[in-house]
Amino acid sequence: MNLAATFNHFLHLSCVIFWIGGIAFQRLIVAPFLKSDRPPPDYLTVISDRFQKLISPILFILIVTGGINIGFRRAGHDAFPPGYISMLGFKVLLVAGVASIHFFGIIRSQQNNPPRQSDGWNVLPRQSYVRWTFALGTIIIFIATLLRQWAF
Repeated sequence: MNLAATFNHFLHLSCVIFWIGGIAFQRLIVAPFLKSDRPPPDYLTVISDRFQKLISPILFILIVTGGINIGFRRAGHDAFPPGYISMLGFKVLLVAGVASIHFFGIIRSQQNNPPRQSDGWNVLPRQSYVRWTFALGTIIIFIATLLRQWAF
């Protein structure tokens, strides 16, 4: 057993759990409260903003550890099986898409936009980011499971 590979995979999975788990919490738990105005939308906005600040370092760690995981997975094999690289490329493309949505959301929030209206669902910053990340994150996790179970 390679201890470095184990630790790297553990770090990668921990970041995924924190990131997608936080997004799932916002999507499935926090969002319904916005429709009832309990707790106040300002309170929920503070929670969301704090979580969003943690995502940039997590994305960086995910990208680095993901690349290292590919190297560990490849070690000792002459070639990847057919279709593996295509599936891995699709997963990386989805991760790049989600990361782009996150970073463009940061850029957009840095611009001088008018204040948000308290109309329920759209109170949380980057709510469309939460929806897309939840959907794409679920697909990414499924693809990661396929890749992990691929025998070679």
